[in-house]
Amino acid sequence: MGEIPVNLHETPLNQLAIPGSHDSASFEFDKNGGVGPDAAQIVKQLEKLFGPFIKDVLYRWAKTQNMNFTQQLTAGIRYFDFRVSTRQGYQDLYFLHSLYADKVEKGLHDIDIFLDSHPKEIVILDFNHLYAMGAFQHKQLISMILEIFGYKVCPLVDMNSLNLNMMWENKLQVIVIYHDPVALENHMIWPGSCIRAPWANTVDVQYLLQYLDNVYTSGHSNNIFLSYQGILTASTKFVIEHILGSLEKELSDKATPAIVQWLADKQIGPNNLNICITDVTDQYDFISTIISKNK
Repeated sequence: MGEIPVNLHETPLNQLAIPGSHDSASFEFDKNGGVGPDAAQIVKQLEKLFGPFIKDVLYRWAKTQNMNFTQQLTAGIRYFDFRVSTRQGYQDLYFLHSLYADKVEKGLHDIDIFLDSHPKEIVILDFNHLYAMGAFQHKQLISMILEIFGYKVCPLVDMNSLNLNMMWENKLQVIVIYHDPVALENHMIWPGSCIRAPWANTVDVQYLLQYLDNVYTSGHSNNIFLSYQGILTASTKFVIEHILGSLEKELSDKATPAIVQWLADKQIGPNNLNICITDVTDQYDFISTIISKNK
């Protein structure tokens, strides 16, 4: 964000174009672990019957990114979409997407290391799917986040004052959004209500583009972030029909080039583009296309 033109340094962050990744931690999984609590019930039943074969299928359909956190950050990703869960038999918290991925603590440390060496870069961490977690685990996760990022965490402020200059002057680099009522108890955490993320829930590219058009033309409140989800989503039935395929081949390779083309005439500013996310963000010049909108 240090390369964003000076004329945008006072622009609220919800009026800038911010590249993001969908299911950001889903770049590697533990194939030897169990199926996560976010998996469909039929998947859990099939895993008990067919074991390794189902996990291989799940791996190909759960993997949404090719790059790890450091690589995503280096490429320009600044919004991260997180699913977190407890894991039976372990005290640590884990990222997941049907299968368990990295420990949350390790992933956050990787992000913090990048921020230490890039003081003008700002990230939005959106913890929006939280599974099998009680009050203790929520407090555990929030304490971990605040301990790792420390003074870098931006407290809840009015969106109109949330701009690059304000962040840089106060040495703030991390905005933490947390989708649980516990967020309301801590002024360092932004509640889930501060972001809107309409979801097309389709495997049809044309429907997705029409859906995003409707989101774009309807605008959004000046007081919240808006995430454009440029993703196609497979149902269990779709996965079974394409059981030898993968999320990248059957969905991302269709959605991302269409999204990049859709972005061609879109602009930043009030009620326009803001956060844009997709799967497999290293393909089709997605990241550079988003960044180029900040002018």
